[in-house]
Amino acid sequence: MSRTWLRRSAPLAAVAAVSLVLAACSTGGDTTDPTASGSASASSTEEATTPEIDLASTGWTRAERDAIADGGTLNLAIDSYPANFNLNNVDAGTVDDQTIANLFVPGFVTIGEDGSWSANKLYADSVELVSEDPQVVEVKISEAAVWSDGTPITVKDVAANWGALNGTNPDFAPNATNVWEDIASLGPGAPAKDVKITFAKANADWVSILGSIYPAWLMETPEAFNTAWVNGPYAADGTTFVSGGPFIVTAADASGQVLTFGPNPAWWGETPKLESVIFKVISRNGLAQAFGNSEIDATNLYGSADNLATAEGRSDAVIQRSLGTTFRHITLNGTSDTFSDPKVREAFAMSLNRPVLAQAILGGVGSPAIELNNLIFMPGQNGYEDNASQYYGNDVEAAKTLLEEAGVTVPVPVRFVIPSENTNSANIAQLVQQQTAGAFEVTIETVPSADFFVSYVTTPGQNFDATYFAWQGTAFPISSTQSIYYPADSGQNFPGVTNEDLGPLWEEANAELDVDARLKLADGIDQKLVELFTTLPLFPEPYAWGVRKDLVNYGPVQFETIARENVGFASCFQPRNGNGPQTSVCG
Repeated sequence: MSRTWLRRSAPLAAVAAVSLVLAACSTGGDTTDPTASGSASASSTEEATTPEIDLASTGWTRAERDAIADGGTLNLAIDSYPANFNLNNVDAGTVDDQTIANLFVPGFVTIGEDGSWSANKLYADSVELVSEDPQVVEVKISEAAVWSDGTPITVKDVAANWGALNGTNPDFAPNATNVWEDIASLGPGAPAKDVKITFAKANADWVSILGSIYPAWLMETPEAFNTAWVNGPYAADGTTFVSGGPFIVTAADASGQVLTFGPNPAWWGETPKLESVIFKVISRNGLAQAFGNSEIDATNLYGSADNLATAEGRSDAVIQRSLGTTFRHITLNGTSDTFSDPKVREAFAMSLNRPVLAQAILGGVGSPAIELNNLIFMPGQNGYEDNASQYYGNDVEAAKTLLEEAGVTVPVPVRFVIPSENTNSANIAQLVQQQTAGAFEVTIETVPSADFFVSYVTTPGQNFDATYFAWQGTAFPISSTQSIYYPADSGQNFPGVTNEDLGPLWEEANAELDVDARLKLADGIDQKLVELFTTLPLFPEPYAWGVRKDLVNYGPVQFETIARENVGFASCFQPRNGNGPQTSVCG
């Protein structure tokens, strides 16, 4: 098992993976027709400047509601049961956590296939930037939007989110404060149910915080924020489950590792097509068998040739592919005795043969394997520049020279921690052990998957020298990456060190509204990130999934928000393997 993490900067997430993936805050909420005004992040919509991968941004099969059968259960696998259903908490934020939250957490904006945003009409009549100096945002909340216990969704909820996530109260334990911390005031608009947000400092990615909003009773006190949703997403009474989306928890079995959702009776939108959605904890090593036995209906193949063979052998399944926002990397603990010296971290990077590592994971499922040379942008995103390749030479002798310059005895002992039941992590660790031999002496320590993050990676003091997982980005990569690298004590800065120059640089970049100027600032930030040698970029990971043939409006996707009420099973379809655009089923 492994966990995939969201890179949380605001509620538009990025994710990490060890075969795991964490996420940086990502937009939640339903996907509706993009009729409201909005603009894409500068980094997600413009023409790519570097290596391109010939895949679609959305890989699932599309279908209109009248082509989808009523009823049915969607069975999905997760790596681990949520440690906290409040995705803003430091113990939460995996990709699995985000997938689960998308069923019941409301959001005022939705993301399109190209990364552009629009107001989510189910929750907001409009979302507008009404002033640039000072920067002021107004959200007109839909009168129909309510929590399932009957409480209206109002400015009170948004204000409570701000209070918990702006970083001013140390008793709250958020995984990131990005964007929220730049707000000067947040109060009622006209009418009073609406929201007026005034920024102390301009932030170009202001829309990123509007992708998921949590109820006021969860966010108002540190105790509630940190503990109230540990066992499930509860209403203010603490006993019944609550939802602001089309589905609601109907059974939460932590001991059995199964979570079940059914339609939310208080939902004001179109009735969900599915009767239920069930999440089951299944180890990565058990995915092939589970999918082959039809125990689950869709699964990421995670670079496994066995998973691909099983999916291709299932008669009622297809392989779907899309571009991704996930990138694999090695994280080095800058607070450990081993890697406290950046020269030693650089030497470790110099030892790596990244093309071999990429091929080892992506070759098994036929995905393109290229090196990643940027820590903010993915290949294909405007702003991507090669700032890293000069430091990765598959050169152990050069690494030894760097160690000698640092006054360190060769070989350097390294404790490489990976989760159990994860073949990809084991393969990478073994290859790294071989590649760095001579300069470093890598010892692989396999720990229980359920403990991997909370007891080794995210725990205070970071209980590892090196580890392998992934981050999953968002349509807002500049602001959402900040909490991964700055400040040193950020809830997502697992290396535990930073470059203090990054704070002012990020502040300037976040406030810059001119696209070209902002990308130039981001490039300067990335150069400093690369030279920290705490996150060693390996390769971007396109998505390859095995999917039940008749499952529609769900599958591999780069940016597009899933319209949860429109996920279901079609009675007529034209299944297709391949990488091209999907067309509507049933005409």
